[in-house]
Amino acid sequence: MRPARASCAVVWPSASRSKASIRSTARPSTGPGSDSRASFIGRRMVLASRAVFEKNVAAIKKRSIDLVDDLAAASTEGVFEEVGPRGAKVLVDHGVRLGSAYDPVREGEQIAERMAEEPADLMVAVGFGMGTQFAPYLEKNPSTLIIYEPSLARLKAALERLSVTELIAGHKDLFFASDPVSLTRLLSARYSPGLRMRVFPHPAVLRLDQEAVSSAVKATRDAKDVIDVQKLTSIEMLMPWAWVTARNGQRIASRPQLGLLHEHFRDKPAVVVAAGPSLDKQLPLLRELQDRVVIIGIGQTARALREAGIEPHLTHILESRDVSHQLTDCGDTTDMIVAPSADADPAIFDVPSRAQFTVTGAGGALGIWIARAMGEKFFPIGGGTVAQGAVGMARLLGCNPIALIGQDLAFTNGRRYGKGTSYDFVEVEMKEDGQCRFDGINAKADILKEKAPDPENGGMADQRVVWVDGWEEGEKVPTWRAYASFLEQYREVGLHFQSHGVSLINCTEGGARIPEVEHRTFRSFADEFATVRIDARRHILEVHEAFEPLTLEDFRPAIEKSLKVLDKIDTETRKGSKFLLKSGPKLLAVRNDQQRLEILRRMAKHEKRVRTQLERAAWLDMFVQPEIHNAIAASRRTERQEPTDEDLLEESQYLFGAAAKGIEHARQWFELFEASFGDEEANEEKTIEPARPEAEAPAKPNFSFPTA
Repeated sequence: MRPARASCAVVWPSASRSKASIRSTARPSTGPGSDSRASFIGRRMVLASRAVFEKNVAAIKKRSIDLVDDLAAASTEGVFEEVGPRGAKVLVDHGVRLGSAYDPVREGEQIAERMAEEPADLMVAVGFGMGTQFAPYLEKNPSTLIIYEPSLARLKAALERLSVTELIAGHKDLFFASDPVSLTRLLSARYSPGLRMRVFPHPAVLRLDQEAVSSAVKATRDAKDVIDVQKLTSIEMLMPWAWVTARNGQRIASRPQLGLLHEHFRDKPAVVVAAGPSLDKQLPLLRELQDRVVIIGIGQTARALREAGIEPHLTHILESRDVSHQLTDCGDTTDMIVAPSADADPAIFDVPSRAQFTVTGAGGALGIWIARAMGEKFFPIGGGTVAQGAVGMARLLGCNPIALIGQDLAFTNGRRYGKGTSYDFVEVEMKEDGQCRFDGINAKADILKEKAPDPENGGMADQRVVWVDGWEEGEKVPTWRAYASFLEQYREVGLHFQSHGVSLINCTEGGARIPEVEHRTFRSFADEFATVRIDARRHILEVHEAFEPLTLEDFRPAIEKSLKVLDKIDTETRKGSKFLLKSGPKLLAVRNDQQRLEILRRMAKHEKRVRTQLERAAWLDMFVQPEIHNAIAASRRTERQEPTDEDLLEESQYLFGAAAKGIEHARQWFELFEASFGDEEANEEKTIEPARPEAEAPAKPNFSFPTA
């Protein structure tokens, strides 16, 4: 099945066809001179409009509780009702009608037709207008619709007049947003790689607030970029990460989980050290503070910290490739406390060190399976970058506040990395055509024993420069798409921390401004929070020494239970496949509607049984998702809302086939996990790596928060 091609486009309304909607009113309608008839009708409708609004709010509350609170507090001042020559009522904002004064219903149908001129699996409608366009649009285009109205006054005034309760009840994929953050959240939840997104600005909003329209377009494109980077490539990497985790089985069993340090440093300040170019200027102060804060550095910063006379309390590495040089480049490593992720390359676990804690992020299903079998209950939030992973570690430890240094996520003075960090030789050349070139990627590829993607061009193809808000308010700084996507990931981190009363503070003093995160100087952070001595190293080592390594026999009950689950899913999958083999040809040949519906009903029943079992075994997702992610995107495309019998049969076959392959891979995983407890030769002989599914280039793992 061929995956859908993703797209994101803006559909601009035709100026000629929307003239009636956006032209200024002939007489003043926003002040004391307003039409008396309109004012009288407005007073008469107060009670009725309140009832309509309250019912609308109750319906919207099920989809967006935050918006409901904002609407309740909003004022409709400045938005007035006008009665047209034929008695039609229309809202007016700053002299601009939000609909036709002659026939708003017909105009709504015309706007709906324009919205549907290009197919969209996810439509962002900027501006509510009078709201008459949404019912006819959804009637013919039952896809996801996000209504983004940047003006709470306009939205509230419209919801006092037009009932949307039936519209919401009849369309489960209809959502509302009034600010860029809420819009980004909805897009992140609903968009999947392969779906086509469209942005349609209402004609009136184009005239009233072009900046809001541009903001919505940017939020949509940014969300698409972030999700494409995360989901497409993480799906490709799910199985490689799974095999690495299995080979680390014995290594993980012999080391304590980071969860053993849960809340051990409650309300103690922490500093997360990233490898950005602004790190250089922060190291002298960090050296002064190192006995008054918990320091968590990423692997790339180990050498720079060592050279500055700083020994981090934890050094975090999550790469599933061999980047052990990040540690060994420091020289003697035997005094380090290393915190590799469960799916980090085995070579990282094998670097001699004073102590190690395995970091099992909330998004690592098989790592969580191992950790739970070890009795672990606490897991840090998963991060899209190693620095975000380190932030999650600090949160797990109970640290508050948490400072970021070296987290530029932008280019500073032609540099990507801080001096003394693992890849400080990589430089950035800004070009006049709006592109940038990374010089030194060839050398980085040599260190990692990888092939440079573009060896003739410094190691990497030119990248488009993206300008973002800088750490200093009012400035713009250059970065590129990957870093821009990480900034959006931090938005979710910041919001998550705010909801839990945790302060995340960007003390980088350079680079990009991180959304939803406080910004202040490192010195002010130190003066306010780093005032009491913390013997973090001693405490961490005490917890480490108290841990007793586990053996394979300790995992035996969990393994047997999981294999029984696989057997049960296998049985349901075989039943489904057998049914399709027998009834599939009948479905395509049957002429009787009743017989056709009976076959489809039974087919759906088999699918439901398999899906239910898969949902109960979250760790199996690592093996099934790479097989079915294309089918998921295809099934959510608009033109497949009424699939043919051939489509339904094909998707059912794909589900059962993917589940069967996933079960096979899972059994191989348990074999490899058990083999990791044997000698190295046996481990290598048992290494099984099926071919990767086709996908985009590798990137970072999914961002996820732990569930309660």
